[in-house]
Amino acid sequence: MKNLEDKKKINLHKVTELKNTGNFLEAIKILKRVLVEDPNFTPGLNDIANCYFQLNELNHAEKYYLLSLKNEPLNIQILNNLSLLYLRSKYLDKALPILKKSLDIKIDQLNIVEKIGYCLIELNLYSEANIFCKKFLEKYPKNNFLISYYEKSLFKLGKNVEGLKFLQKNTGFIQFDDDVIKIV
Repeated sequence: MKNLEDKKKINLHKVTELKNTGNFLEAIKILKRVLVEDPNFTPGLNDIANCYFQLNELNHAEKYYLLSLKNEPLNIQILNNLSLLYLRSKYLDKALPILKKSLDIKIDQLNIVEKIGYCLIELNLYSEANIFCKKFLEKYPKNNFLISYYEKSLFKLGKNVEGLKFLQKNTGFIQFDDDVIKIV
């Protein structure tokens, strides 16, 4: 077993060099040889997924991220990588539960909070977006993405007065001229 661990370390070093030079296909070949001896080697599975992601072979990347998650279902890096793949592919309905799981594991991830807000708005889940953004605006009150998503959720939910007051608070004052709203 010690010999296998040494081989994995040597191969991972080679893989890192290959990935750094953009030789993702060769890195995948080496990693697949490692997986023959240890099919549940999570760092290898994740590295293969990352290589396929870089090659824009998203179906293969998804397969290997999912295999990685079978071994380590609470691994934030893998969860975030898979959610990024789904976001990039515009599969927001698949990205959202993975992002939520990642945030449940580690709450201090502003980039994940922003992505969840984005998914909720784009999936027209305005009520959930409203509650979510309001909650995280307490933690990140100056975050422009959350402000924008919260504002949009208010108007989409028909909470126009509340939306205008929120808009006024964040932008200045609101002026009404002949039924036209101007934000000054």
